[in-house]
Amino acid sequence: MPEQSIGIREFKQNASAAVSRAAAGEALVVTDHGRPVARLVPFGANRTSELVNAGLARPPRADLADLPRPEGTSTTAVSKALAHDREDRRY
Repeated sequence: MPEQSIGIREFKQNASAAVSRAAAGEALVVTDHGRPVARLVPFGANRTSELVNAGLARPPRADLADLPRPEGTSTTAVSKALAHDREDRRY
């Protein structure tokens, strides 16, 4: 569902209705003279769910915790290389 815009005047006059719409799952962009100034989203919503609702992303197929652990031995070589690179770039 795409985001709906609501002018700040309408928002102030109908705040309860706007909050009810957000509670029902709708994301509202509050505008001031046509310029977006705030976003009213359902409580507990996160950026990922906003992207899914906007059709810009798809929901995950599985839980991240269900993925198998990587095989092989773990090393700190990459971390050490990054630390060394960062030390060289400090001013």
